[in-house]
Amino acid sequence: MTARFLTVSAALLLLAAPAAAQTSGDVLFNGFILGSCTVTVGAAGTLELDGDGNQLSSQNPGGAPATATIVTTSIGYRVDVDPPTAFTLEPAGGGTGVAYSASYSATGATILNNVLAGLLSVLGLGTTNLTIHASADRASGVFPPGEYQMPVTVTCDSLL
Repeated sequence: MTARFLTVSAALLLLAAPAAAQTSGDVLFNGFILGSCTVTVGAAGTLELDGDGNQLSSQNPGGAPATATIVTTSIGYRVDVDPPTAFTLEPAGGGTGVAYSASYSATGATILNNVLAGLLSVLGLGTTNLTIHASADRASGVFPPGEYQMPVTVTCDSLL
């Protein structure tokens, strides 16, 4: 009977003993980031007249490209550079008989070289630096003197 008493007493002691304290634990931090694509317009371009007087272009001597930066936080985006369609500022008759065009190149997360405006390009993840050239070609005659301005729109679109 003594052995039985000791066994029952030991069992009761095990049941009554407090649980061992936990010495470490993980706290959780949760987050969710939506994919995004942001276009930041940089420097304005400069159109320069060619020697014949019938082309205004950022690629003529003295001209300069426009710049923009695109930042993507996930894959699945593309860049769309719309070709210009008209001057928004011009002297009288400056936009008569004019054909407009643009092209773009990219460095950084996306590498592109001389893509015609209107053609979409898939963007890499991260920062892409765009260089945009534009030109206006007059079918006949020369451009009249005055101030000219021509917009080119850069858009970041989802592939979905």
